[in-house]
Amino acid sequence: MNKKAVLLWIIAFIFLVACGGGGDAEPDTPASDNDTSSSTTTETTETVEEDSAPADSEEMAEEPTEESEPTDEAESMEEDMDEEPAAEEPAEEPAEETAEEPAASDSPFGDRPMSGTDPETGLPVNPESVNPGDTFIVRGEIISMNLTPTTSPEFLIQSPDGINFRLRSQDLADTYYEDGDQLQAFQYQNGLLAQATATLAADASPSDIPTSTDLVLVKDE
Repeated sequence: MNKKAVLLWIIAFIFLVACGGGGDAEPDTPASDNDTSSSTTTETTETVEEDSAPADSEEMAEEPTEESEPTDEAESMEEDMDEEPAAEEPAEEPAEETAEEPAASDSPFGDRPMSGTDPETGLPVNPESVNPGDTFIVRGEIISMNLTPTTSPEFLIQSPDGINFRLRSQDLADTYYEDGDQLQAFQYQNGLLAQATATLAADASPSDIPTSTDLVLVKDE
């Protein structure tokens, strides 16, 4: 019995060993499953990558659109900057008002009128006609003179309008420029500018001429 038992144990052991060896060989079959699974996983991964690639492309395509928004804002800012100078145009109005202001007179007589009525005295200036008893103002250019005698010289003064006035003035020794300068008798010449308040006597005859006691010379500067 003991021998049989030992023999059975040996046979059983061999059988187990044989079964154990077969068990080690069987995992080769699942390996194909792993390969299939691996292949499937690889294909799935590739599919996912292929699927994700268009998504990435779409995201990349969408990104420029989002980045283009600052460009639109920049264009809007440029348009605003272009429009701002137009709002500043009213600043030119003072220049127009300045242009409308009358230019300063270049006449040696300044703002004093050469015709009409003198605003300071109310006397007529360079009147077209003079009657006995009239008092008026003469302003113009000396075109002729008679300095003999020097105590009562005579001058022929022409207005800018071409009206001539002959008058007798005060002594040359009492005749000055407006600024106080004085000429000697030999320095008088045609072309000098003068201003005088003249009066024709009320009882004047046709040969009488107006007289003045305040003739002054005006510098042509």
